[in-house]
Amino acid sequence: MNSISTTNTNYRHLLLIAADTEFPNFAAPVLKLTANNLNQYRQYLGTEHYCIFFDASAQFHADALLAVSGTLAGGGLLVIRLPNQPSPSLQRLIDTFEASGIDTTITSAEALNNKLASHACEPINSGFQACSATPEQASALEKVEHFNSGAVILNAPRGRGKSSLLGLWIQAQHTKYKFTLCAPSKRQANRIFAMADSANFEFLAPDQLPGYEQGENEWLLIDEAASLPSHVLTDLAKHCSRLAIATTTEGYESSGRGFALRFQQTLPQHFANILTLELSTPVRWGSGDPLEEALTRCFCVYSNAAEAALSGQPNYQYIHASALPPEQLEQAFMLLTSAHYQTSPNDLRLLLDDQKQRLFLQWHNGNLTGICWVAEEGPIPEELIIPIYQGKRRPAGQLLPQSMCFHLRSQTAARLSMQRIVRIAVAPNIQQRGAGTALLQYVLDALKSSYDLIGSSFGVSEHLHHFWINNGFVPLRIGQHIDAASGMYSALYARPLANENQVGSNQASALVAELFSRFCSYFPFQFLKLNQAQQLQWLNDWVTEKQLTRPHDQQLFTEYLADFAAGYIPFELLQPILAKAITQNSLDYGLLSSSAVNTLSLVEIAAASEFHGKAALIEHLRALADIALSDGC
Repeated sequence: MNSISTTNTNYRHLLLIAADTEFPNFAAPVLKLTANNLNQYRQYLGTEHYCIFFDASAQFHADALLAVSGTLAGGGLLVIRLPNQPSPSLQRLIDTFEASGIDTTITSAEALNNKLASHACEPINSGFQACSATPEQASALEKVEHFNSGAVILNAPRGRGKSSLLGLWIQAQHTKYKFTLCAPSKRQANRIFAMADSANFEFLAPDQLPGYEQGENEWLLIDEAASLPSHVLTDLAKHCSRLAIATTTEGYESSGRGFALRFQQTLPQHFANILTLELSTPVRWGSGDPLEEALTRCFCVYSNAAEAALSGQPNYQYIHASALPPEQLEQAFMLLTSAHYQTSPNDLRLLLDDQKQRLFLQWHNGNLTGICWVAEEGPIPEELIIPIYQGKRRPAGQLLPQSMCFHLRSQTAARLSMQRIVRIAVAPNIQQRGAGTALLQYVLDALKSSYDLIGSSFGVSEHLHHFWINNGFVPLRIGQHIDAASGMYSALYARPLANENQVGSNQASALVAELFSRFCSYFPFQFLKLNQAQQLQWLNDWVTEKQLTRPHDQQLFTEYLADFAAGYIPFELLQPILAKAITQNSLDYGLLSSSAVNTLSLVEIAAASEFHGKAALIEHLRALADIALSDGC
């Protein structure tokens, strides 16, 4: 029987400092996150720290704060530098700290120096010994030791000892099974290496997973599984007989919600036996830690939203998130989180801080049943349109007009006023009962007098396609690659917001009709090159049934060819236009033509044609395009 280890029962501490207070230099280890490295926060998942400096004075990254706070050990110190004027999301955080009994007094530079001088900022020495376990881990370990094959799902909030449990399992059964461990890095798997002898398992980097073949009597263990694309996990589930995945589903680890909402639901299709384990008791800090409770409450990091009921006529509300009472804000964000795979704490920050983000809420007898998050985008300033068109600029907060300008080659789109549906969600227990359609129709009616066009970008499925089509939207673009979070191809759907009195709406109607006609004409040629084309066979069939093919458009073809030759667009945007022209007109531009119509990827073509990589091939193809233009196409 495994011995019982002592967990860290101490609480963590918080200091808030002003924007002009410098964090002093110390020889002792301190994890510092500033504007320069905030976006690299995931590399610290799986590590432990006693002192963290988090600079929120210039940029507040809520996902990063939640993630790195989970690496802070009991007794550790979190120092947050605030801006002179806190944003609504930061003010909510400060208020939540106060409500949790945490001192939010701004600490002076002198007091900070004194506190740090007395604080033990030393590397954490694990309190765990090899083959030791907490009572909760020991119970879970007993279950997995009697589980011979199938899928093991290990879910828990951060700091509960998931990685340690994997190490204990390896150490306990390495003589019975072969173990292969996959984690983002060896550094992030240090807890597993501390609990199990490295001679008892093999380490596999994530980029090696596509070529992994499971041996007989072998377990594949994946730590921080939510950091992997869901389609990679799905492929593993299809081919492995023994698969164990451990992850945090709190919403800041890449596809964390996608993991919870999508991947785990598909496992019964691949495994007859599934063992689900939950760890709830923290081992990195004491139970009831005020810092954890405050962060959880502030960013609504809860497991599930309350169930809703459809009764009576719906009422609708159009409002900015910062104007909602705290209870309604939490209801709204929890509904987004429970129903959508990509919702994260950063989304709450954006909803509170950006005035261009708005919410449509659907209520039935006081119960929140639906939510639609919309963002105002466009028109883009005139001086940015050409740089966007040429691929030189990608302004933040302009996803829809920017994509239509660059990917769909429409400068007209950049000059339209738009609303983008960022998320639309209905309580899971009342889906498929018309609530989503009723909500969307209300949104369309409310916005039609003020904007030219409305659209959305999302991971497309046949079910979602029919939802949007039935509400007047049409597909305008399918991305070239699988989205990591959804495991599906990203799509852009749009429709004009009809208003006969608006010139822009007439432009939008003509533009959407033209772009939809182009999509139906060229998508079958794009379809030939998609590396997971079978996933979109239904869409190719639907497009074919539309019979909206059009004759060769020489002007459009020349424009695309010239933009590719000039380096403005990637080959992927030219490919369907070129493939159609080649097929209909028997054009031959050598390697440029064959690259557009065969099923090989550019990397494979480069290798087969003996180029030194994809970049060299692209340079050659641009030169061929330039020659074709010189010859009059």
